[in-house]
Amino acid sequence: MENVINDITEWFLSKTEYFEAFARNDSRVESWFKAELLVLFEKLIKQGKIDSFEREPKLDTNGRKQVDFSVSVGGEQHYCELKALCISRSKGTPRGLFFYLDKNVGVVKDFRKLDQLELNNKWILAFIYPRPSKEDWLRFCESIRRTFRSWELITSLEAYPSQIFIAAFRAQHR
Repeated sequence: MENVINDITEWFLSKTEYFEAFARNDSRVESWFKAELLVLFEKLIKQGKIDSFEREPKLDTNGRKQVDFSVSVGGEQHYCELKALCISRSKGTPRGLFFYLDKNVGVVKDFRKLDQLELNNKWILAFIYPRPSKEDWLRFCESIRRTFRSWELITSLEAYPSQIFIAAFRAQHR
């Protein structure tokens, strides 16, 4: 899945003008990210980089548990939640980086949900725009680590331009 994360990064880094517009307008556009991933995943299937994918697969018989995407890579299923975190505050909203630590609206909800699922290969992709400062990011990650010890960040803040950071978190196998 790490190679797919690289493909996702490459795909989105070609769209920095979008993130500038989203940030200027203080817009959370999670559906746009999902739509872009639909196009990318179909392309990756044609290239033989992934086997298949499913949008919002049902993970239980009553259909109450689902994730944003499941992606099959080399015969292994990976389960992904994604989050769009606009932190520009350009229109006076309170949504800075730490706003998304709220258990009801932010990434905490997705970490909790995935932790409750008895699955391997769980991922959270957080599209953060603009890229947070290093100091804020370190404090944010420390807060995540205190609560969710079985998760690791596999992308580096410094590898991204000022318009976007794609934080890829992977659950460590239990």
